Amino acid sequence: MPKIGVFSECYKPVLNGVVVSIDTFKRDLESLGFKYYIFATDNAKKEAEKNVYRIPAMLNFEIKGGRYPIAWPQNVGPWAQKAKELKLDLIHSQHLFNVGSLGLKVAQRNKIPAILTYHTLLAEYGHYFPFLGGLYRKFIERESRLYCNKYNAIVTPSTPMKEILIQYGVETPIEVIPTGINLKDLQNAYPASVIRAKWDIPEHQKILLYVSRIAKEKNVEFLLESMKQLVFNRRKKHPRADVHLLMVGGGPELNNFRDYVEEEGLSPYVTFTDMLKKEIANRYYGAADLFVFPSITETQGIVVSEAMAAGLPAVAINKMGPKDIIKDGEDGFLTHLNRKEFVARIESLLDNEQKRRAFSATAKENAKEFSNSVCAVKMEKLYENTIRQFAQHNRHSS
Repeated sequence: MPKIGVFSECYKPVLNGVVVSIDTFKRDLESLGFKYYIFATDNAKKEAEKNVYRIPAMLNFEIKGGRYPIAWPQNVGPWAQKAKELKLDLIHSQHLFNVGSLGLKVAQRNKIPAILTYHTLLAEYGHYFPFLGGLYRKFIERESRLYCNKYNAIVTPSTPMKEILIQYGVETPIEVIPTGINLKDLQNAYPASVIRAKWDIPEHQKILLYVSRIAKEKNVEFLLESMKQLVFNRRKKHPRADVHLLMVGGGPELNNFRDYVEEEGLSPYVTFTDMLKKEIANRYYGAADLFVFPSITETQGIVVSEAMAAGLPAVAINKMGPKDIIKDGEDGFLTHLNRKEFVARIESLLDNEQKRRAFSATAKENAKEFSNSVCAVKMEKLYENTIRQFAQHNRHSS
């Protein structure tokens, strides 16, 4: 029974893509005989959970809008000792810095293999550090290269992310393993009438769904500008514009974009739900008519896979993760970062119900290749190969 130590900056009750990924692989790989131990930053709202070890938080941010407590662990000794007591076979870091780098040091101290999942395109988050200017990107590229080359293997959620790390100069073997989705979780949709009643969406408006954080790096401004153009176009064809954008998610820019929608007169056509529990958000997909995803920094785009699994065709920008998921012109559309093209693709599905239904059926079928069981087997093989190769290397070098 291989024992895996996961080192992450965040864990439940934080809800983001990293936590979803950890929990998904943990559940599926434990069913295959692995044993998981989680090492994550402490937080005041945590619940007692077996085999979860908490690292003291240095910055006790409230869990809200994508923020969570941050640890700056320096003392490797106690955590290396705990890993030794647990007889861990492999360390799986989920972040480049902080707790992630602690995991790497623990592995080095205990002479066990370590892998890193590079979840986030960190170089595109420079707007959070404007005082660094262009130095931020250079710093991230250098640190990514230096840290990644210390691991035994790297996991990326998509092929474009792998290509970027290679461009950075990463020479460690890289495996593309997306976070799998539980297809059953996406089959229990709310009736559209329930969603319309809850959010006061008129019957004549078709529902466009966005599920993700409301943040600058998600390219939300582009989406709202596209919505403004779409409403203008639809008013030419219908007495009343027949579209409504339902935005599920919280984030640092939520209030700013709410103000923008009101200022631009889009309030009758755009609704923000704020953050919803994952099991609730999962039930929204099947109640919508179309999924829209403007992000150009998404390393995977789990929400796109989830939408497709619920039979929801997606229109997304042809960048990063969605490129690996959407088959353009078959189960959705990929567009350039061009508002006119993005809007046109949305309208082509709104105006052709037969095409939309065909895309829907194909999307549901194609989403099976991103199922949690398929992805878990890929991770299982990576764990086993990494442990075996590390042991062989140690034997030959001793």
